[in-house]
Amino acid sequence: MSVELQNSKSERVFKNLQFISFANLLTISRLIITPFLIYTILKDYYLISGILVVAAVLSDWLDGIIARKTNDVTKHGELLDPAVDKIFTISVLVAFVEKHLISTFVVFLIVLREMMVTWFRSVMVNRGVVVPASFYGKLKTTFQLIAIFLLSINVKEAGVILLWLSIIIAYYSAFDYLKLFIKRKAWE
Repeated sequence: MSVELQNSKSERVFKNLQFISFANLLTISRLIITPFLIYTILKDYYLISGILVVAAVLSDWLDGIIARKTNDVTKHGELLDPAVDKIFTISVLVAFVEKHLISTFVVFLIVLREMMVTWFRSVMVNRGVVVPASFYGKLKTTFQLIAIFLLSINVKEAGVILLWLSIIIAYYSAFDYLKLFIKRKAWE
């Protein structure tokens, strides 16, 4: 292979990597952490599980801050971040089901709410209505992540209570999205 061809390929790879911002790399890191976290939960490696949850939460917190500070908010990042959050959350909750820490019904309630709110927001965005995350949606996420942390370090009772509290808040916030959906007649 000629040197020019090798340089050309290297330049293309580098240019492609430039499209992946640091904030998006942090988001992707949560996706990479997820299978390791599942493994540590299933094997009762509580300290490592706790550390991985904290790392995932920090990456979630930092990716948005870095994207805004560096003026690097992208459509890819806006779509990638919530998708990775859902993959992370649901995957870890399924591991807790397998460990008999929570019931399948809990995961069903969480997935149902997430899919419904995602649908409401998607339909409204297609109608030109931008729907930012609500205060209650952020509160739900905070309680949910604390619950995941507590369950990952084997603090069962408090983790389950906070998870149920996050579900109550989640459905309260979903009702707000539904009211807006109806008010805007988004189905038309």
